[in-house]
Amino acid sequence: MARSGINKAVVQIARNALIARGVHPSIDAVRVELGNTGSKSTIQRYLKELGARDRALQPPTPDEELQGYVAGLSARLNALAEDHVAEDRRLFSLERLAHEQQRIQQQAQLDQLQVSHRTLSRDLEALRDHERTLQTQLREADGERHRLIQADSDLKQLLEERALRVQSLEDKLRQAREALAHFRQQHLTQRQQETQRHDTQVQQLQQELRALRADLQQKQDELTSLFRDNERLLGELRAQHQQERRRDRDLAQLRQLQQDAQAASRQAQDRIQALATEHASLRERVKRHVLKERQAHRDLRTQKQQVVELQRLLGGCMPPSLATHDA
Repeated sequence: MARSGINKAVVQIARNALIARGVHPSIDAVRVELGNTGSKSTIQRYLKELGARDRALQPPTPDEELQGYVAGLSARLNALAEDHVAEDRRLFSLERLAHEQQRIQQQAQLDQLQVSHRTLSRDLEALRDHERTLQTQLREADGERHRLIQADSDLKQLLEERALRVQSLEDKLRQAREALAHFRQQHLTQRQQETQRHDTQVQQLQQELRALRADLQQKQDELTSLFRDNERLLGELRAQHQQERRRDRDLAQLRQLQQDAQAASRQAQDRIQALATEHASLRERVKRHVLKERQAHRDLRTQKQQVVELQRLLGGCMPPSLATHDA
C-alpha cells in the first residue's frame, strides 16, 4: 500500500520531471524525486502503468523500446532485489530475535554461572580454611607423633632396664629356691630317718605293751599320756608340714613380688632357720619322750611280779583304747 500522498499522478509528475532533465526514471530516482517517500513496489507498479500507457499512445522508437525494455528489466531486477532484501530483512529479524533470545539465555546462564562462581568461591574459601585447619591439625599430630615416639623409646629403655632387674631378681630367686630345695631335701631326709627310728621305737613299745597287758590297769594313764604325746607330736609334725606349705606359698608370692625378692628371700631364710630351730626343739622333745618311755619300760620290768598277778586277774582282756591303738 502506498503511503499518504503517493499516487499515480504524483509518480507521473516525478517521472516526467526526470525525463525532462534527461534522467532515466528508475524506481530509486523516482523515489528520490518524491523525497524518499513511497514504497518501491508501488512506484514500480505506477511506472509500469505509465510506461504501458505511453507505449499505447505512440509507437515507440527503437531507443525508446530499448529504454523501455531496460527500464522494465531494471524494474524487475529492482523488485527482485527488493524481495531479496525484504527476505533478508525478515531472516535478519528472525536471526536477531534468535540472537536476542540466545543472548537472554546466555545472560541467564551467565547470571547462573556468576551465582555458581560466587558459591564456588565461598566453597573454595571454606575449603581453604578447612585446609589450613587440617594443616594445623597435621602439624599438631606430627608433634604428638614425635612425642609418642620419644615416649615409646623411653618406655622401651625403661622396660629393658626393668627386664634386666627382673632377670637379676629371678636369678637371685632361683638361687634362693635351689638353696631352699636343697635344705628341704636334707630336712626331709633327716626327718624321714628320724620318723623311721621313731616308728621303730613306737613299734617296739607297742610290742612291749602287748606283752604287758596285765599291767594295763596301773599303767593305762601313763600309756594314754604317752599316746597323746605321740599324737601331739604327730600334730606338731603336721603343723610343720602346714608351715612348709605356707612357706611354699610365700615362695610363690615371691615370684609375683619380684621387686621384694631379696627381702622375701631373707625372710624365707629367717623362717627356715626358725623352722630348723623348732625342728631341733621337736627332736629334743621326742628324745625326752623316748627316754621317758624307756624309763617306764624299766619301771614295768621292776614290777613284773605285780604284772603276773594282774594277768592272772585280768585274764588277758584288753581295754578298748588299747585295742583301738593296736588296730
